[in-house]
Amino acid sequence: MRGLGVAFAVLVGITVVSDVLVTAWVWRLRDVLDDYLHDLVGEAELNGELAASAALGILNTALYVATGVVFVVWLWRVRLNADLIAPHASPYRRSWVIWGWLPIVSLWIPRRLVADAWDVSRTRHESAGGHGLVNLWWGLFLGYQVLDRVADRLLARSETVDGLGTGAQVLTLATALSVPAAVVAVLVVRRIGEWQSTPGFVTPDEVVSPMAAGLSPVDWPGAALPSNPVIAPPRHDPRWRRPD
Repeated sequence: MRGLGVAFAVLVGITVVSDVLVTAWVWRLRDVLDDYLHDLVGEAELNGELAASAALGILNTALYVATGVVFVVWLWRVRLNADLIAPHASPYRRSWVIWGWLPIVSLWIPRRLVADAWDVSRTRHESAGGHGLVNLWWGLFLGYQVLDRVADRLLARSETVDGLGTGAQVLTLATALSVPAAVVAVLVVRRIGEWQSTPGFVTPDEVVSPMAAGLSPVDWPGAALPSNPVIAPPRHDPRWRRPD
């Protein structure tokens, strides 16, 4: 679990840097196009800028896809761990971790899946709290997605310097949202990961009283269990498995 969280944080950071570079390059491309129209640069230089912009766009897309895949894998593992102690906490089946990113349903299902995992994980450690951090992440993420798609359409249809400038402005706003969205996403992933990585996280409530909840079998050195353990399930019961 911790490894996936670190991988996600690294990829998110690299993707944000890529967003900034792409945005800066679009503004540069606008200036080069303006210079080209005023005969200040040649066609070869303009074509070089266009080729570089296309290459940066492909790299940015690849990073975005890689980050998304790691996040989906992380969410699958988080949901798997949550299901061990609260299999009916979410109204959506685990498969929605994948199918929830399809058009339209992706507007609310991913956020709900993360919020459900947040609730199950948090209540093992904290008795109160809402979805403020999750909602902030989802709002920033949706705002970034909308602005990014608008910018892509504007840039794809732009045939003038002014059109390219308008697209660059919207892209700048999208990039400005991507930074806080990435930071909050990393905080959400880290918080849930920390909760689920706590020894004994998957201790079933129905067999261990809150006051007696101690170390699960995986936390005891070797087979040195106490003479009168408070645990009821078999030692190899999957509910005792420590989250990865």
